[in-house]
Amino acid sequence: MPDPPRLGTILVVDDQDGVRALIRRELSQQGHTVLEAADGAEALHLVRRRNGAVDVVLSDVVMPQMNGPELATHIGVEFPDVPVILMSAFTPAGVARVGLSETLVPVLQKPFDPGQLTELVDFALRHPVSPRQAPGDPSF
Repeated sequence: MPDPPRLGTILVVDDQDGVRALIRRELSQQGHTVLEAADGAEALHLVRRRNGAVDVVLSDVVMPQMNGPELATHIGVEFPDVPVILMSAFTPAGVARVGLSETLVPVLQKPFDPGQLTELVDFALRHPVSPRQAPGDPSF
């Protein structure tokens, strides 16, 4: 019998209200606590205010003020135990390298179905990876 999903506090970062609402609804129905931010700067402020008390950050890549890769870099430096998942309608291989040369950040390809979202968030909750680890590190 598979382990039940692990619940946590998920910060959803997207500049589109409708996208945030859909993700919030899906994650809330699973029992997660969901926080929201409309851009990377707002998200970073929220994570700082909570002193890193966020289990997973789920962020769009393209946003005004501070994009997803920039947010992931800041979180990786300040709160290395907080995993970041990026979402993008662009090809993941090109996105995962932007400003994150020493970081392995999963990219959830848009559009995605609820099962993909659930699986990746559950994986991040069960296997947090320090964003400072190099991709060649055998612990991956």
